[in-house]
Amino acid sequence: MSLAVERNRASGSGPGSLDAGIASTDGGGESQTGTSGTAANPVGTSPAGANTVGTGIQGKLEADAFDGLRTLVLEAGGIDLNLYKDKCVLRRITVRQRSCGAPTLRAYLKLVSRNPAERGRLVKALTIHVSQFFRNPSTFRAIQEFVLPSVLAAKKAGGGRALRLWSVGCAYGEEPYSLAILLLEVGARAVQQYSTAIYATDIDPDSLNHAKEARYHAHSLASVPSHWRQRYFIQEGVRYRVVPEVRSLVFFKRHNILDPVPFGRIDLVACRNVLIYMTEALQERVLLSMHEALNPGGFLILGKVEGLTGAARDLLEPVDVAERIYRKPEPRLALQM
Repeated sequence: MSLAVERNRASGSGPGSLDAGIASTDGGGESQTGTSGTAANPVGTSPAGANTVGTGIQGKLEADAFDGLRTLVLEAGGIDLNLYKDKCVLRRITVRQRSCGAPTLRAYLKLVSRNPAERGRLVKALTIHVSQFFRNPSTFRAIQEFVLPSVLAAKKAGGGRALRLWSVGCAYGEEPYSLAILLLEVGARAVQQYSTAIYATDIDPDSLNHAKEARYHAHSLASVPSHWRQRYFIQEGVRYRVVPEVRSLVFFKRHNILDPVPFGRIDLVACRNVLIYMTEALQERVLLSMHEALNPGGFLILGKVEGLTGAARDLLEPVDVAERIYRKPEPRLALQM
């Protein structure tokens, strides 16, 4: 541990389709964390509703505290907040500040400096995203009906032996397990035929441990069709565990998206609601690294309010604008005279 060419696709509604019983819960944008509370603090709100550090002497002191919190988070979690949008960062820090009853950012900085537990909670507040299985169902329908069939057809035509997917910022694991389920639905034979791996990365080790357990409350499965819930999950009390057939396809690894990419020759990268927190320059840097990791013809899937920036616009072609699906073009053969 956070905007063309439209294509037409048939809306499958058979028993193996996401349309068969999936909840219509499409939504976009970053997850919002509740900020209720009225603790006095100098973090103001602009007319547009964005959190801002105040002005004047008090504002200068608060800005210094904000810088101190940036330094502390870098040391504690390896996250350089200078690369992210101040508005998003400040909003999440303010949530923690208010929950601790700290009247100012300066007071909160003092608390965090001497309280390791709160340091951990702050880092988590800056990295954890709300997720569930098949979040934004229309995106997963596009993956099921077009993206994965295209990937498998290319593998068959090109004779490739490896099938690799990557879920960036996987949080508790719902996204990579969702991809694994779709892969089994679309190409169960291909899963056996190829060396298949779904890499799932996140910066937070606790999230990865949770993901490896593969046990979820019912609300995380709200968008899972009932027949898939019966096939791919085992109920254990009030929770549901992902079946071994699905778990065996997913490999979790701790990774900061700003570090060198640990994988290559990827057929599909899902990086949803990660770029939204980054500055445009950092977005471009991350997009270029993912472009480099993709196979020619491979797909990149972003969040509903994200898109290509900078040089990435010239390197990736849009496939489905509404679902933020892009593809790395195949190299063009030089014409012989």
